[in-house]
Formats: sequence, structure tokens, C-alpha cells
Amino acid sequence: MDTGNVLIKRDVFKAIGLFDCQYEKQRMGDGEYGLRAYLHGFVNISNPKAERLHLKVGTGGLRQMGSWDGFRPKKMFSPRPIPSVVYQFRKYYGTKMTVYSLLRSVPPSIIPYKYKGNKKLILAAYLSLLMIWPLILMQVLISWKKATIKLNEGSLIKKI
Repeated sequence: MDTGNVLIKRDVFKAIGLFDCQYEKQRMGDGEYGLRAYLHGFVNISNPKAERLHLKVGTGGLRQMGSWDGFRPKKMFSPRPIPSVVYQFRKYYGTKMTVYSLLRSVPPSIIPYKYKGNKKLILAAYLSLLMIWPLILMQVLISWKKATIKLNEGSLIKKI
């Protein structure tokens, strides 16, 4: 669920609460809310003719906080992916599926975002992983540890 273009009835908020604050200043909070609504039996109706202008401005929001792309950290010793991604996968899909997802999604994150659809570069990313795997593993383990803290704290969902 993309909350940049959505209307949510107040009854949904009353039934399942507000957004989980474990996602604060990170990604995937809106998707988690949509998943939680779905799991509680709410229907999401999408209008294929609806349009929205998605501004890709250079500053503000998640761009300013350092997690515009959840899989490409800006610093060498930052988590990869950001902890909210691992938190959501572990919370809803379990450890085994999270590991499979990371094996599929982390290697392509080695290449710059603007080339993410280039199949040759994605293949090169998997091959280059053989040389830089200690760094990537360390980044994933940092993310895993931070997600574990979030899981141990539990969801931070306020009710209205």
C-alpha cells in the first residue's frame, strides 16, 4: 500500500491502530500497514485510472534521513538493508523466508540504483559479491541485529 495516494476509513484505524512506530525514519511502514489491514480482513481497492505525480525532490523526507533506498546504504558500515526491511520480513514471514529474500535482494543492491534493471550489471553484482562478501555480510548482520532489537521491543502501534 502506497500511502502517497490512499484514503483510509477511520474504522480501519480504530480496528488495527495507527502506523507501527518501529518504522519511524525508515522504509516500509506504509506497506506494513496495508499488510496488517489485509490480514485483518480489510479490502484494498485500487483504481487503475488514478494518477499521482510522485515528486523525486533532492532533499527532505527519507532522502534526508539516509534511507531513500532501503538496500543501498550511503556509508560503508551502515546496515544493508535498513533494519525496517529485515524487521518486516522476520515479523511476517519468519527467519527462513527472510534469509531467502536477503539472498535474492542484497546482491543486486551492490550496483547503483539507476542501473537496478540492467540484467548484465545484476549478474556482475552477483559475481562481484564473491570478492566483497565479508563487507556485505557484516552490513546484513548489522541490519539483522537492529531488526532483532525491534522484534524484541515489539510493535509500537498506538490506538485511536
